[in-house]
Amino acid sequence: MPTLPTLAYWESVILLAGFFGIVFLKLFTGKISLNGLLEGDRADGSTYFSPGRVQLLIATTLFAFQYLMQIVNNPAAFPPVPQELLVVLGGSQAVYLGGKARAMLFGGPAKLH
Repeated sequence: MPTLPTLAYWESVILLAGFFGIVFLKLFTGKISLNGLLEGDRADGSTYFSPGRVQLLIATTLFAFQYLMQIVNNPAAFPPVPQELLVVLGGSQAVYLGGKARAMLFGGPAKLH
């Protein structure tokens, strides 16, 4: 008979796999739209390609992947978050928020014709 920690582990694996499965299914069928994910808004209502969103998405994805790999390598406990990863993620957030503040204060990035 499996022990309680073993049951809890497999229940959490099944639950998380179910969550990921539902999200990916909805992404694949178009019920969750990714249109505009990498676009910013201007004050006049138009949109533009946002490099800040791209770098934030990449940094966050890499951070999450790195942390997930640490958990996979040692599933007995949550590993501490390395200081370097926090600095990179914090810097990425600061760049993104700085771009948002600039757009709000000075009217956004220049339009490309």
